[in-house]
Order: sequence, then C-alpha cells, then structure tokens
Amino acid sequence: MINMGSAPIGIKSVIHEIMHSKSGLTGVVILAFILLTSLAALVSPANIVEKWNDPQAWLDNPRLAAPEWTALFTGGNPAKTIILKPQDFKKDVQQLQPSGTKIELRARIVYDYDTPPSEMNLMLKIAGEARSLVTLKWVRPDGSSIELLREVTEPGSRTIFTYIDREITANIQAYLRKIGVADNLPTGVTLFSSEKSLIEGTPKLIKSHDVKPSKPYELIVEATSESKGFNVEAQLNLLGVVYGLCGTDNLRRDVFIGIVWGAPIALAFGLVAAFVVTLIQAIFGAISGYYGSKVDEIIQRITDVYLVLPFLSLLITIQFTYKTTIWALLIAVIALSLFGGVTKSVRSMALQIREEPYIEAAKSYGASRRRILFLYILPRLLPYTFANITVSVPAYVFLEASLSILGLGDPALPTWGKLISEAFSGGAAYYGYWWWIIIPSMFIVLVSTAFALIWYSLDKVLNPRLREE
Repeated sequence: MINMGSAPIGIKSVIHEIMHSKSGLTGVVILAFILLTSLAALVSPANIVEKWNDPQAWLDNPRLAAPEWTALFTGGNPAKTIILKPQDFKKDVQQLQPSGTKIELRARIVYDYDTPPSEMNLMLKIAGEARSLVTLKWVRPDGSSIELLREVTEPGSRTIFTYIDREITANIQAYLRKIGVADNLPTGVTLFSSEKSLIEGTPKLIKSHDVKPSKPYELIVEATSESKGFNVEAQLNLLGVVYGLCGTDNLRRDVFIGIVWGAPIALAFGLVAAFVVTLIQAIFGAISGYYGSKVDEIIQRITDVYLVLPFLSLLITIQFTYKTTIWALLIAVIALSLFGGVTKSVRSMALQIREEPYIEAAKSYGASRRRILFLYILPRLLPYTFANITVSVPAYVFLEASLSILGLGDPALPTWGKLISEAFSGGAAYYGYWWWIIIPSMFIVLVSTAFALIWYSLDKVLNPRLREE
C-alpha cells in the first residue's frame, strides 16, 4: 500500500523528482526527441493530410526506396533521385516553313552513381490546338545514342514511364539486336551502360566523370507542330534506389512524413485519453471514498460493470460500424473508460485520507464537503494520478496502432499504426522492406519506453522503499 504521507503533494515536487531521477531524466530526453520530431510537421506542406492518400502527389519520389543512410552499411554509391524541372532544360525554338514550329528541349544529367535509377519518368506538357510529332533521344557520355520514342501526341499533359512504356521498350530491344546483343537487358541497365560494354556482354555503368573530359548524359526532346500557340515543357525524374531518412512505401510516400505527422497524433491521442480517463476515474474514486454510503455503493457497482465490459470488442464494433475519425474514436474510448481500476485504487486511498487530522480540522471550521474533496483530498492524490497518466499513455498509443493495424483506424490520417498496417498489406515483411515496418514500430516502442521510465521514477517517489539515496 502507498504511504501517502511520504509522497510529495505538489506538481513542482513531482517534476523535481522526475528530473533528478536517472530513469525519469532518460524518459524526458526520449520524449523531447519525439516532440522535436513532431515539430518537423510545422515545416511540411499544410495540405499533407489531403495529399497523403493521393498517389499523383508523390510521383517525384521513388517506389519502395530504402533510407539513404543504409549506404553507410552496404557500401557503394546507390542512385539518388534527380529532378530536372522545366527551367533546367535548354530550349531552342525554330520556325519552319510555311507555318510549322520545332521545339528542342535538351536536359543534361551529370550521373555518377553506382546503380541505374529505379525509374526514369518524363512529364510532358504540350500546349496548342493540334497534334505534334514528338521524338525522344538518349545520348550517353561515350557519344552513343538511342532513339527512345517517335510518336504523334495530342495537346495536354502526359507522363512517359520510360522503363515500362511498350514502344520505348520495343525500341530499346531493337537497338540491342542492332548492336548484336541477344539478351533482353533491363531498360535502366541498357540506358546507363556504355555501348562497348553491352557489345562485349558485360554491361558496365558509365559515369559522367569516367569520360575525359567529363560529359553528361543527355535527353533530347524534339516536338514539331503547325498548331497556333504551340509550346512544350518537360520535367525529367530520375528516381533513386535510396531516399531520405526513412525511405518510401509502395505508393512512393515519404515514410519520414508519416513518422513526423504520426508523432503529434499518437502523443495527442495517448495523452488526452490517459489524462481525461485517469482524472475522471480519480474524481469518481475520491467521491466514492469520501462520501461513502449509497454514493459509494452506486459508484462501485457501476465500476464493476465497466470492468467486465469487453472494451476492445465494443471499440472495434463501434469503429467497424461507423468508420469514425480518430477524434470520434477518442471520445468513444473515454466514454467506455469513465470508471475503472483507478476508481477503486483512489477510493481506498480516499478512505485513509478522510480520517487524517487535517481533514477533521477542516470540518471543524465549517469547510464544505466539496471544498474538502477538491482542495484537501484530490491534491494528495496528484502524484498517484500523475503516475497513472504516464503509465496509461503507451496503452492508448498501442490501442490506436492496434486498431489501425486491424484496418479500423482513421483512413485519412498518416499515423504510425496505419504505416505498419499498410506495410503488412504491401508484403513488406515478405519482400524485406524492413524500414517500412521497423521505423514506425521503433517510434511506438520509444514512446512506451519514455513513459515507462517516467513512471518508474514516479514509482520511486510514491514508494519510499525504492528511493535512491
């Protein structure tokens, strides 16, 4: 049983004890790290929640790319993403007789990575009133070239996925047969290997600085049309095999953004649920213990009913039936937890405190029951209540993650639980996309560890036998 007389009664005393305990200080440092991570959400786009479930918003990112820092352990210089915007293309406009226009866009790419890009995508934006003839040509640093595409295109926007475009693939295979290569090599290997190495049967990536003097790769886009207002703009995405701090998922989304936005959601859900539930249960426990009689009997019977309710089953049923948001889910969690274990624990403490001399003294000078409850009894219970809040936060963070893994979380928000759920759905465990599972799981464990360490320091405060000298 807790010795109420030896525990500090003020919030300042509790904080002082936490900061002067090794476990408490460690927990605070971990929690500060997670809070700093969540602050990164302030510098990310404001509409990130709307973009999160829009596949078109992430086309500039590679698919299922590992974190960039993995190269420190695997060695080499794996391909990173290179984005060439319209302003990075050299543009040349020629007027043809009698009324045609020819536009040439030339992109120069200095490429010195050890692996080809995972994807090479070209976004074209063609303005005008009529169709145009578009030609794509790829030139390597060794001077060899490949005509990738020649087709008539309608005005508008179009994305050409070079690696999977049927016509481009057919043209590349025709090029390989022309130079005497019988094997059907991957498009990326063919485009970024020297022609000599392809002919010799040992494809070798050619880097811009392997050629003396150094020469870049070039992508040449030629478009010809007789349309009025004819214009062409292009963007070239060379997508890497590694990306950012946390890699990407199967929808090209940056996992780091999911981590950053998941942190405040997880902390807000866990802290609000733990604080409100624990405070309400503590108040009901104090009322039960202090007032006694019929009030005590009613509260205890209601508590017994709440303790035998299948909490998780009811919560799953509510979420499955109504598909509520995470904040509506939070309200449901609180409603199903108004009475519980804290109610009974606080009741037993209140029974001890109400018999102490200073409570009798308060009664003697006419203090009301409400005043005694809120100004004399509840402040004595603050350390215990605070300890229960810290130990409850991880449980609610796990609860949100568990519901998301079951597919019952908020579908609109990027949360840690949703990241893990989508990782399992996408076969991350089977195919080895470890970062997609381990990184969000690690942050859930860090939150639990931080609050567990803080709770351990509070346990030393509440239990004098555990105090460090």
